[in-house]
Amino acid sequence: MFPDHRIEVRAPLRTPDQDIAEFVDSRRDWLQRTLTQLAERPPPLRLALVDGARHPFLGRPVTLRLARGPSEAVLRQDELFITATSPERAAAQLDRWYRTQARQHYEAEIDRHFPFFAARGHARPVLRIKQMKSRWGSLSRRGYINLNLALIRLPMPCLEYVVVHELCHLEQMNHGPQFHALMDQRLPDWRARRQLLNRLPAIELTF
Repeated sequence: MFPDHRIEVRAPLRTPDQDIAEFVDSRRDWLQRTLTQLAERPPPLRLALVDGARHPFLGRPVTLRLARGPSEAVLRQDELFITATSPERAAAQLDRWYRTQARQHYEAEIDRHFPFFAARGHARPVLRIKQMKSRWGSLSRRGYINLNLALIRLPMPCLEYVVVHELCHLEQMNHGPQFHALMDQRLPDWRARRQLLNRLPAIELTF
């Protein structure tokens, strides 16, 4: 499901239409809840690459300060100073800065929560940072934890929730009762964090 309420169903090429329809019907309640949550979200937050624009970082706003010069991005208190020789390079510099911060904070959260899973015999997944359209994260059976770059813009409780959610998939690959019990054990207030995440506005880049 996409933020614009489009629903995409993926199935093997020769899957009968009836099987697909039955699957969608079996998820009707979940789809309705999700559509309701999307309808309750505030309008998208549109971010521009202009001097003085305020961009979120871990849930708090930082003010962009743009200037011409050798490529650099430095955060001083609540201002992010970016120097570049063109708007395109400034956009690339901003993206690079967010990716650097994302790797630092994502790895720290994984390191903080993983010892519990290591004690249960699980191997530490390798972090991959991606731009995802419809997911905050995923866990691959091949040993990767994929986290959305956009998470670095959200409040830390949301980031921690997604990290713990994906780590719990090391033990439970579904979202059944045992998965929920594990989430209760690792992050007792995870439902409130999920609610906060679902109510945040979508972020749209206009550059």
